[in-house]
Amino acid sequence: MAGLLSALAVAGCSFAPPAQRPEMRMPARLSGDGIPVSGQPRPDVALTPQERDFISALAPDRDLASLVAWALAANTDHRLALLQVEQSRAQYRVQQADRWPTVGLSATQTRQRFDSAERDGRYGQKLVSATVGISDFELDLFGRLKSLSDAARERYLASSQGQQAVRGALVAEVLRLYILERSAAQALGVTSELRIQTAELLSIGQRQRSVGLASDNDVDRLRAQDDRAAIAEAQAREARLGALRALKLVAGVDVTPAGPLEPLARVPSPPGALRDLDSRLLLQRPDVQQAESELRAAHADIGAARAAFFPSVRLSTGIGTASEGLRGLFGVGSGVWSFIPQLTLPLFDHGRRQAELDLAQARREASVIGYEQAVQHAFREVLEALDAQATVREAERRQADQDDRVQRRMQRATARAEAGWVDRADLLAERIAAQQSALARLESQRDLALNRVALFRAFYGVSLPASVASL
Repeated sequence: MAGLLSALAVAGCSFAPPAQRPEMRMPARLSGDGIPVSGQPRPDVALTPQERDFISALAPDRDLASLVAWALAANTDHRLALLQVEQSRAQYRVQQADRWPTVGLSATQTRQRFDSAERDGRYGQKLVSATVGISDFELDLFGRLKSLSDAARERYLASSQGQQAVRGALVAEVLRLYILERSAAQALGVTSELRIQTAELLSIGQRQRSVGLASDNDVDRLRAQDDRAAIAEAQAREARLGALRALKLVAGVDVTPAGPLEPLARVPSPPGALRDLDSRLLLQRPDVQQAESELRAAHADIGAARAAFFPSVRLSTGIGTASEGLRGLFGVGSGVWSFIPQLTLPLFDHGRRQAELDLAQARREASVIGYEQAVQHAFREVLEALDAQATVREAERRQADQDDRVQRRMQRATARAEAGWVDRADLLAERIAAQQSALARLESQRDLALNRVALFRAFYGVSLPASVASL
């Protein structure tokens, strides 16, 4: 009775941890102002050599490595990917443990009584036993457990590669947002100056109209120009705030970017170097490796499904003591040994095993397609980045030449204005043209810097030759 009461008491207990709502990093209002940041000390996250080299080549004068480390420590997608790796590792350990016998201690008390004295004397039992042994251990004669273990191992490797793919995407996203913020910040400065100049030019036009030197159409054109400058300034301000807000949310830390955009657009490697690489290098990408591991896991699942058609051999054995009461449990002559082999072959399972085999084969075919898609996606991503590289480089070069010409023209106009040869309105018109050219050059520099990040993302996890190691 005491044992029964103890069992009932334990059954009422729960070892589950209490469920609590986790703390969330959210702004106090939907305006997004005052985004909460992590109050933890600087994370000790080591960057890979590829990440470190690219960040150093992209911005050697800025501490972008710390920003990326913060993002790797705080970003929820990356943390979730790490936990998925831990889950897959634990599942692999479970499958590995199933291949070995489990040794356990068992204590039982059996009492069996019959109303008939004759049957009670023949079949009645009063037995207490304590044994140590193996229970229900499956002999893996046909490789079912090995196939399940292999599948779990490959899925663990796939989750690890998937985590690397998430990491590469996160690093690229942090750098992309940083470039967008720097571009928008500089564009805001240019558009603010542009708005001042268009407003002054509009004021001059209005004064000229009042004395009959300008028509209403001339003033309307100047007002439209001023309106476009005001819109461009507002858009640049919103773009900067949006990029800065996104950067804080991704990195989980308060950040104040600084520095010009132009150094980020300097490409160290020759234009055609990447196109001459062996295309098989892309098979090293984490997403391709992940798809390959998933394909191997699907093959192992087929092996386990096929092995289920063969007989299952299980063993149970134990050694211990048994007696009619606890006093004689360890007495002389109380030893007991048991050996229970079991052979099982399902005859009629209503097609269950065949369905499981068909399911495994269908999943294998889906994994083949998934691997093909991963390879195609890798090639498409690389080719798009390489194709854009030539275009953005040429656009940046031409825009730089044009901007230099516009700047020289403005300098000449300034000199003429100081000499009294041109009026204030003509000088403002030249300055407005120079500001517009500067905006176009900023856009070309932004596109070139973003293309560098796109190439880094496309070749993430790939061992590149030393000649093109710096993208």
